[in-house]
Amino acid sequence: MKGLIIYSSKTGNTKRMAEKIYGVLKEEHQMTIKDIRDAPQVEQFDFILLGAWIDRGTLETKALKFLKTIENKKLGLFATLGAMPDSEHGRKVIKNLENLLIDRDSLGQYICPGLVDPKMIEKLRGITGLVVPKKIKEKMIETSLASREASEEELEEAANYFYEKLINL
Repeated sequence: MKGLIIYSSKTGNTKRMAEKIYGVLKEEHQMTIKDIRDAPQVEQFDFILLGAWIDRGTLETKALKFLKTIENKKLGLFATLGAMPDSEHGRKVIKNLENLLIDRDSLGQYICPGLVDPKMIEKLRGITGLVVPKKIKEKMIETSLASREASEEELEEAANYFYEKLINL
């Protein structure tokens, strides 16, 4: 099968995840990997794996716009976020990604932790209590400072997740 991995990466976290998935899938499938800024036409592909960083609980804007252009394709989503996947925020993100796959030929979704952009942390520090309550702001900053890149094992698990999904087609 012919597959496309398309990704949006702000700090390199999602790019690393995309490259790991590509490395595993290229052994069994004819794969193409592209940054979302260089997205090809999708008609020629049998399946698409779309990856992005998480913004406000869902895929960032460019990825959401690209997602809307995909029709009648097997589709999987992968993402990195500045919280652990098993945290409350991580569980909400998983649910949001699952909802994006409703009424689609789904290959599922997979998320890994990712390091929060330092510019975002500074932006959080500048938010006033009128926009975000102080306790929530402090929790967001604390979580952001504790964020980390996905380990090689976590990236490998993501790649194997999609490998298994495709083998079972």
